[in-house]
Amino acid sequence: MDIRTYAGFVTAAELLNITSAAQRLNITQSALSRQIRSLEDSLGLRLFERTKRNIRLTAAGEALLSRINGVLAADRDLRAFAGDLARDQSGLLKIGACSQLIERYLPAFLGDWRAANAGIDVRLEDGGGPELVEKLQAGAVHLIISSMPSAPIDPFDMVRLGDLAFVAVATPDLLPDAGAPIEICDLLESPILTLNRRHASREVFDAACRLSRAVPRIVLEATSPHTLFALAEGGNGIAVVPSSARLAGRSLVSRPITLRGELVRFDICAMWDSRVPLPAYGRRFVEALRAHIMAEEGTGETPAGTAHGHLRIV
Repeated sequence: MDIRTYAGFVTAAELLNITSAAQRLNITQSALSRQIRSLEDSLGLRLFERTKRNIRLTAAGEALLSRINGVLAADRDLRAFAGDLARDQSGLLKIGACSQLIERYLPAFLGDWRAANAGIDVRLEDGGGPELVEKLQAGAVHLIISSMPSAPIDPFDMVRLGDLAFVAVATPDLLPDAGAPIEICDLLESPILTLNRRHASREVFDAACRLSRAVPRIVLEATSPHTLFALAEGGNGIAVVPSSARLAGRSLVSRPITLRGELVRFDICAMWDSRVPLPAYGRRFVEALRAHIMAEEGTGETPAGTAHGHLRIV
């Protein structure tokens, strides 16, 4: 049924006069009468009764009025939403990211971005690096935030967002708080607690171990940094995590990791499928997040020891 037919019925019901309703709708009286008859025929109900001068709603017309008003309201909302979509003011943005990056960068940023982009519905999915790539390839998310892969992934586009270091986390007896980074060769003399290979950052740590020519004695591979921290608090080894992991409220020492005197770092990036270009609001999200991360890096929040060189392993 044409939405104009519903509008004609509602206008006639409000004014209870066909001539006045037709004038308001800027159509002829006969055209409005045809619309109302068409609606009555399609519903199998009489909607109006004629009086000497005007019309009045039947019981069925009264009952249907609020429902048809709801149809008109839904049509207005749909058209307004479509207009916002056309102007990139409304839409859905599904983002996959690992838990550490979500915890580190998104709590404050996401609240501010949502307030500034109220029409965009942002949904997050937690996952590891390889798992996130699979979700992006399957179209389950629009973009992912993760460690930058060692080689380009066709057909993904990438934007570098910043970089992270690796830190060693343990009790003071296993990791004396010397106020300086620890060389990876010295670190690997102790039992190691590390993230599993669902995390893209694990590939970087393994590469750093190979370059150091030392073999780690890994006693735990976990999904979450918090599991590593719990084991570390019990004196079971030294946790190796990206610097994005939060230590709040734990009685543990944290020191950056170096290889031959240089901090071991890796890039983080946003990736999306180039065959399905990001809408304008998706690109706004990436650009704003990059600016947020760069601003944090500029405030001195990178790990201690930034006077040392930076070794990026890709």
